[in-house]
Amino acid sequence: MTPPDGEVFHVTGAFLAVAAPERLEYTFRWEEPDPDDRETTVAVSLRSRDATTLLTVTQGSFATEARRELHRQGWSESLDRLDEALSAVG
Repeated sequence: MTPPDGEVFHVTGAFLAVAAPERLEYTFRWEEPDPDDRETTVAVSLRSRDATTLLTVTQGSFATEARRELHRQGWSESLDRLDEALSAVG
């Protein structure tokens, strides 16, 4: 992965559940771990809501509040970019 203002980093994981098109669950682990890192589980769900789709992302648990905040920021930036891309085509 390459963040907009950062260096390339690598993650690994395994799919735990795939229920297309509404749910995806997988493990997330940094390949170059920080001492405060631990493997986490990510769950992404999509649900129809009126004329839109509700996207929910959960991830955890984290070893420290700082690591949780790092992931919260990463998800926020990624989802903001997804919103911009979808707005451009819609």
